[in-house]
Amino acid sequence: MKKLLAFAAASFCLVQASQALAQEQQSFKSLMGRGFDIKGVTFARGESTENRETFIITMQKEKSVAVCFFSANAWISLSSSVLDDPKRCDVR
Repeated sequence: MKKLLAFAAASFCLVQASQALAQEQQSFKSLMGRGFDIKGVTFARGESTENRETFIITMQKEKSVAVCFFSANAWISLSSSVLDDPKRCDVR
Protein backbone atom coordinates (compact mmCIF):
# COMPACT_ATOMS: atom_id res chain seq x y z
CA MET A 1 0.00 0.00 0.00
CA LYS A 2 2.84 2.40 0.85
CA LYS A 3 4.49 1.69 -2.50
CA LEU A 4 1.22 2.42 -4.29
CA LEU A 5 0.85 5.74 -2.48
CA ALA A 6 4.47 6.65 -3.22
CA PHE A 7 3.96 5.76 -6.89
CA ALA A 8 0.76 7.82 -7.02
CA ALA A 9 2.55 10.79 -5.46
CA ALA A 10 5.41 10.47 -7.94
CA SER A 11 2.91 10.19 -10.80
CA PHE A 12 1.16 13.32 -9.59
CA CYS A 13 4.47 15.21 -9.57
CA LEU A 14 5.16 13.99 -13.09
CA VAL A 15 1.69 15.07 -14.13
CA GLN A 16 2.20 18.53 -12.64
CA ALA A 17 5.53 18.87 -14.43
CA SER A 18 4.02 17.70 -17.71
CA GLN A 19 1.19 20.23 -17.38
CA ALA A 20 3.68 23.03 -16.81
CA LEU A 21 5.69 22.01 -19.88
CA ALA A 22 2.85 20.97 -22.17
CA GLN A 23 3.10 22.44 -25.63
CA GLU A 24 -0.33 21.45 -26.85
CA GLN A 25 -3.49 19.53 -25.99
CA GLN A 26 -5.04 16.88 -28.19
CA SER A 27 -7.69 14.21 -28.03
CA PHE A 28 -6.86 10.61 -27.17
CA LYS A 29 -8.37 9.48 -30.48
CA SER A 30 -6.18 11.82 -32.53
CA LEU A 31 -3.03 10.65 -30.74
CA MET A 32 -3.87 7.00 -31.37
CA GLY A 33 -4.55 7.88 -35.02
CA ARG A 34 -1.14 9.57 -35.26
CA GLY A 35 0.55 6.37 -34.10
CA PHE A 36 1.21 7.07 -30.41
CA ASP A 37 1.71 3.90 -28.36
CA ILE A 38 0.31 3.48 -24.85
CA LYS A 39 3.31 3.00 -22.56
CA GLY A 40 1.54 2.95 -19.21
CA VAL A 41 -1.84 3.08 -17.50
CA THR A 42 -1.86 4.18 -13.86
CA PHE A 43 -4.79 4.23 -11.48
CA ALA A 44 -4.59 6.97 -8.86
CA ARG A 45 -6.84 7.87 -5.96
CA GLY A 46 -5.97 9.88 -2.91
CA GLU A 47 -4.81 13.33 -1.93
CA SER A 48 -3.09 13.92 -5.26
CA THR A 49 -6.38 13.46 -7.15
CA GLU A 50 -8.61 15.03 -4.48
CA ASN A 51 -9.88 11.50 -3.71
CA ARG A 52 -11.20 11.06 -7.25
CA GLU A 53 -10.58 7.78 -9.06
CA THR A 54 -8.39 8.78 -11.99
CA PHE A 55 -6.57 6.96 -14.77
CA ILE A 56 -3.37 8.52 -16.09
CA ILE A 57 -2.37 7.19 -19.51
CA THR A 58 1.15 7.83 -20.81
CA MET A 59 1.80 7.57 -24.52
CA GLN A 60 4.83 7.96 -26.75
CA LYS A 61 5.73 8.33 -30.40
CA GLU A 62 9.43 8.73 -31.12
CA LYS A 63 10.51 11.72 -28.99
CA SER A 64 7.00 13.01 -28.30
CA VAL A 65 5.26 12.14 -25.04
CA ALA A 66 1.59 12.53 -24.12
CA VAL A 67 -0.11 12.28 -20.74
CA CYS A 68 -3.89 11.77 -20.75
CA PHE A 69 -6.29 12.04 -17.82
CA PHE A 70 -9.60 10.21 -17.44
CA SER A 71 -12.02 9.66 -14.58
CA ALA A 72 -12.54 5.97 -13.84
CA ASN A 73 -16.01 6.08 -15.44
CA ALA A 74 -14.72 7.83 -18.56
CA TRP A 75 -11.83 5.35 -19.01
CA ILE A 76 -14.14 2.36 -18.56
CA SER A 77 -16.84 3.63 -20.96
CA LEU A 78 -14.55 5.32 -23.56
CA SER A 79 -17.47 7.09 -25.20
CA SER A 80 -16.94 9.03 -28.42
CA SER A 81 -17.24 12.36 -26.62
CA VAL A 82 -14.47 11.34 -24.20
CA LEU A 83 -12.19 10.01 -26.95
CA ASP A 84 -12.66 13.18 -29.03
CA ASP A 85 -12.22 15.66 -26.15
CA PRO A 86 -9.25 17.85 -27.22
CA LYS A 87 -8.34 18.72 -23.62
CA ARG A 88 -7.79 15.16 -22.33
CA CYS A 89 -4.12 14.84 -23.29
CA ASP A 90 -1.09 17.08 -22.86
CA VAL A 91 1.55 16.55 -25.54
CA ARG A 92 5.17 17.65 -25.61
